[in-house]
Amino acid sequence: MIGKTIFKIERREAGYLAQVLSVVIALIISLIISAGLIASSGANVSGALGALFKGSLGSKDAFFETLVQASPIILTGLAMAIAFRGKVWNIGGEGQFFAGALATAWICMNMSNLPQPLLIIVVVLASMIAGGIWGFIPGVLKAKLGISEIIVTVMMNYIMQYFVSYLLNGPWQGKGDHFLQTPRFAESTYLPTFFDSRIHLGFWLALILVAAIYILLWKTPLGYEIRAVGDNPTTSKYKGISINLVVMSVMALSGAIAGLAGGTELAGLHHRLRLDISTGYGYTGILIALLGRLSPIGVIPAAVFFGALVNGSTSMQIRYDVPVALVYSIQGIVIVILLIADALTKYRIRRVHNVG
Repeated sequence: MIGKTIFKIERREAGYLAQVLSVVIALIISLIISAGLIASSGANVSGALGALFKGSLGSKDAFFETLVQASPIILTGLAMAIAFRGKVWNIGGEGQFFAGALATAWICMNMSNLPQPLLIIVVVLASMIAGGIWGFIPGVLKAKLGISEIIVTVMMNYIMQYFVSYLLNGPWQGKGDHFLQTPRFAESTYLPTFFDSRIHLGFWLALILVAAIYILLWKTPLGYEIRAVGDNPTTSKYKGISINLVVMSVMALSGAIAGLAGGTELAGLHHRLRLDISTGYGYTGILIALLGRLSPIGVIPAAVFFGALVNGSTSMQIRYDVPVALVYSIQGIVIVILLIADALTKYRIRRVHNVG
């Protein structure tokens, strides 16, 4: 009798040592593949990899710049982590980021005469409210009409980006300016910086929010409901948890955090609204959330690692003329290998039985 082998993918509990080991192995594999790609381009492998390290962590200035790069993706990663914890698939971080930046730009252009402490508070609140509203809309559509939040959030990314493009090509464009950008904001609107570097207040707000979201998820009734819905929506419903309320709350909170990323990035670094203030931070936040295992605390090392990768890759490109396409490929390879290692650590394939 010819049998048919049946396999099943099942979750397994991996210890702390196994998780650390999987990351180390993934980084070694990524390093080997990256070295091969660099060699194929004709660049000096040891020099390029040395520049990757020195450009990200090799000096105080390099480390500070890595933290600057990590700041917005700590926030977008945190935004995605809290949404995914509740099994709400928010893919709209990019649009919510720009919603926060849009609100911040309006504040900076129209309220620059406010005292700086008050202006900072207004910027933070306005960016979070704008991002929260942009996240709340797909949350309501999901909860009340059953419309997929994935489709709605993706489409709303385009709506927001085209709206920003319209403003920068018309009402908000600087007089005589041929670039799609607002006039530079007054210095009174700049967020404070620290350590004689580009690290701005947004980095510290991100760390505060990480702690706040951790407390929310593990120390409050709402956090329990979010985690319960994420683990088993059906059981949660029978326990009396309002699934719709959790979905709307999670989407609003996730959008607010992503909006804050946009507001602080604009007021802390760029000081004028442009379409390139984000290099895909909303989408990168999804990777950061997954690498951080949907943990608020795990988001920090994941974001710092990615910030180091971006910062170091730029140094590698400048010093050793590594092609920019290869730089992006190396970043993608590292992330993909890490995600594969994470999946292999958390799941296994088991043969169930033979049929035939």
